[in-house]
Amino acid sequence: MEFGRDPLWLKKKALILPDHVPAVAANQVDEEKINILIGGKHGSNMDTMIVAQVDSLNQNVKMVSIPRDIYYNGRKLNGYGTDQIKEYLGTITGLKIDHHMIIDMYAYIEVVDLLGGVDIYLSEPVVDPSYKTFDNGVWSTLSYDVGWHHLSGVQSLRLARSRKTSSDFVRAERQQNILRAIKEKIKALELEDAAQILLMAQAVIDKLETDMEMEEVLSYVYRFRNYEMEPRGVLSTANVLVSDMYVSPAAQSRADAGCSTQTNEAGESVTSCPQAQAAYILQPRNDWNSVRWYVGELLAD
Repeated sequence: MEFGRDPLWLKKKALILPDHVPAVAANQVDEEKINILIGGKHGSNMDTMIVAQVDSLNQNVKMVSIPRDIYYNGRKLNGYGTDQIKEYLGTITGLKIDHHMIIDMYAYIEVVDLLGGVDIYLSEPVVDPSYKTFDNGVWSTLSYDVGWHHLSGVQSLRLARSRKTSSDFVRAERQQNILRAIKEKIKALELEDAAQILLMAQAVIDKLETDMEMEEVLSYVYRFRNYEMEPRGVLSTANVLVSDMYVSPAAQSRADAGCSTQTNEAGESVTSCPQAQAAYILQPRNDWNSVRWYVGELLAD
């Protein structure tokens, strides 16, 4: 199967906002569904945010990627702490976020390697000359052709992180497909693979930030491993978001601190200041209600 390029994905990507968007409540609860924030961290901020909706009625897990550059309540979304991100995602997506699992990239690498690598299909080439690689003693740059690729933990992480020659939105699609591939490998595990499962648990136990006990995480893995994992979309400038540039008060203060006054040839005092650095941000094309409606449509069966 060409992950991420099935008819369902194409259908969902073609959604268009109606002229009159119905009101959609925030923090909606559905007893048949569990909403989990899956995050990837490198350092203090979350680089990856995916809302995974576990649907016990239809036995599937539907994924929607949330860009880290969404600007909400005076700051980029990934600049908040995990609890605040979950709270704000309730307003942005309309879904009450029940749990979170945030994994460090080094634990991710170890888990994928313990699974024996993952198989990823690329429907478009991924070429990033700025991303240096070192494999089998040879330096190169990131380059993958269209087709199937069997990737180690490090190699799949490269695909999950590269964005210089594509975009955060295309990268988010790849991240969903990588998660889907990991789930397929976990699905193939049997009871006799208990030792391998224990090693994976030990790999992540100190590098996994979650509001669940490890026993609960493992029970989720077993309980939902046969569910179909479905990439449903990415919030982006192609649908409900628009990009903008924003100068934060902190950036403006740093620029103001760099101001200097000199006397010109006419004896006049002239003050010059460096330009404040603007940050790339994403905001709703219309309003957050439209975003909530769109997420609901992406997740609809």
